[in-house]
Amino acid sequence: MANVNANANAYDGKIINDPFELLEFVNWLRRSTRDTACVLLSQDAHGDPHVPLDQVRKTVGSRAATVVLDNAVQQSARNQLGIVNPHHGAARVFPTGDAWCDDSSLVYCVLSALPPQEFLDRIRDNLNALASAQRSKPAAVVPRVSAPTPAPPRNAAAAVQTKQQTDKPSLADVREDHKLFRIDAAYAPLCRDAILSPRRQYPCILVSLAPEGAEPYLNVPELLREIESDAVVFEIADSQAEDWLREHLPPWARAYSGACRFFYPRNGSARMYSDLHRMNDHTDSPRVVGELAEAVWNTAYPSGYSIGGPGEEDDAAPAGENTGHAHAPQRALVSGVVEMVLGSAAYVRAEDERTPRKATMTELPRAIAETQPLETLLRKGQHVRGHAAGASEFEIVPEWSNPETALRAYVPGVTVAGRVTYVCEDMLKFMLYPALADSPAVEVVVRGPDLFAGTAVNANADMRPVFSRGATIALHIEERDAGEWLFSLPSPADTVIEPPSVLPEGPAWLPAADALAYLSRLHMHSTLADVPVESLLETVDSVPSAKTTIRTMHRQLTEAQTENRRLEQANEQLREENADLVKRNREYEKSIAETNPLAVFSGRFASAREELDWQLRAQSLLQFTVEERRRRPLAQWSYGGGFFDSLAECEHGDMSRWSLIRTMLLVLAGKETLSGLRHHQLRTGRGGDNPGRKDEHGNTIYRCNVHGQYRLHFTRDGAGCVTFLSVNTHDDLLL
Repeated sequence: MANVNANANAYDGKIINDPFELLEFVNWLRRSTRDTACVLLSQDAHGDPHVPLDQVRKTVGSRAATVVLDNAVQQSARNQLGIVNPHHGAARVFPTGDAWCDDSSLVYCVLSALPPQEFLDRIRDNLNALASAQRSKPAAVVPRVSAPTPAPPRNAAAAVQTKQQTDKPSLADVREDHKLFRIDAAYAPLCRDAILSPRRQYPCILVSLAPEGAEPYLNVPELLREIESDAVVFEIADSQAEDWLREHLPPWARAYSGACRFFYPRNGSARMYSDLHRMNDHTDSPRVVGELAEAVWNTAYPSGYSIGGPGEEDDAAPAGENTGHAHAPQRALVSGVVEMVLGSAAYVRAEDERTPRKATMTELPRAIAETQPLETLLRKGQHVRGHAAGASEFEIVPEWSNPETALRAYVPGVTVAGRVTYVCEDMLKFMLYPALADSPAVEVVVRGPDLFAGTAVNANADMRPVFSRGATIALHIEERDAGEWLFSLPSPADTVIEPPSVLPEGPAWLPAADALAYLSRLHMHSTLADVPVESLLETVDSVPSAKTTIRTMHRQLTEAQTENRRLEQANEQLREENADLVKRNREYEKSIAETNPLAVFSGRFASAREELDWQLRAQSLLQFTVEERRRRPLAQWSYGGGFFDSLAECEHGDMSRWSLIRTMLLVLAGKETLSGLRHHQLRTGRGGDNPGRKDEHGNTIYRCNVHGQYRLHFTRDGAGCVTFLSVNTHDDLLL
């Protein structure tokens, strides 16, 4: 325990800004032996906590460790803490121990919308509530029967009957005004049975406790005044009953942390519909009372319904109610057809109405609401059922497809698509079908050695550089036996069958167009460095796992450094060989110039212009045949004002006069488009998108290679006459 306290002292006042430090902190939060509470602060958009850290620590004192979560690790924190991760300046108050991992209602939230002093007061109140709950927590919850004291029996038979009644609890024992039943731990099973009974013909409301106290956020007396006896109200009376109901009710039927759940009548229906009304504090009560009252008034059957009373067939229903209470007709389900789906909006034509209504959905499962866009739920022509709301809306009541029926076509021999929900070194989780209101997701664990067996891929290859969480991939089904699946790698030529829909006649729940794209990455040389650091940290859930990952990255880094050194040596050798080739090329050019039969006439002319003109005409006799000169006579040429100055400058370097003359002759013969000359426009800048330059007469300026770094610039006018403007190195642009 001293170790835990030491860790708490180490974290108190800490600002978590490193992913590995975040991982260690979350592991500390998850310890069942942790006897220190924690106040976790988040930063706002400017990188500051809502209230300075010192002020929070002064308020908290030694009752908890106060920690700030830096925005730099916010994404990682969301992945590791889930719905109890604070953000945007909010704070979370974690109790001692690890119970919060399974019960998020134990973690109090303090919103940054509060004024600073109220923000601090709320943190102090939450810590006080945690301390009170810890002191009053019983060693074990023992169900109790709180039946009313029976009247003295008048005879033996009555005594036996009374004894049997006292031995068997009934919801009538906890009934108060109207149809209000206060449910403690002993009566929680009866409450659950009443809610889930398929024969329940009455609407009911489940009211949960507020997180910080023993009273609900909802004003129950006000609700009873509104609905009178038109619905049954189950008010949770203690935290033990709330914990039990949260554990034993299905997810779509739960209400806790101050929320209220409205249940429509079952009347033998196989499906149960409910609406969750969330509440943040007592100020939400008037709104929720109005919503619940409207739901009660609008819910009934055309022939009326009975609430409790003698002769009630449903033994789980509350007893003691009057019979034969007629109510207004319930909103009947009507049929409709999806007329169109436009982005995040859909329109439904209800029965024979001429104008389509904008579609909305009743409460969706969280997994569907967060991951499935509207276009994966609805498509044009699909038949739906629901309620016409107002003048222009249609509330679709989803009738989810059964996963077993939806996946009936997933048989051995076919290639199917799914979503990667988790990936680590040697394993990934492959979701074939999402979680629905009354069924969990169909998710399969796929291990690397099984997947890669019999392929060219190393059976022990790390899966993280290839697969990423949230990606859509396709796998080939080898075997399927009940809940056991065996997959193999598909072929790039395989046909991926279309994923099923979650609603009848709906579109595929998952787009699978690129499900085979990952196959190309299997044979690429990739390392853990190719994996985004946030995704990589999600795969490290323990210290041994972190050590293994670090060792792997270190080995891959060492191998990469060795390969880089080898490539550097090879590049250095290539540079030396290239320099030698350049030297030899210059020597070759020089030898050509020395052996050129016209070289002996250099320096025997009155001017540089006269000498160059003569050299061009004489070289043309050597460079072109008679037939070539007949078919392509040399164009007329002239020189720009700075041409001979630029020629003299380049000849001071190592440019060959005869290479320039051969290039000039190719231009005069109209052969400047030869690939070796790399003929193109001279542009106003270095970018390929810059416009081309023109001379003072509007003629386009072109450039082409001489040899090495030297370039010839020229223009050609409408009559075909060539003007040689300059000869420069590659990087010298014409001014």
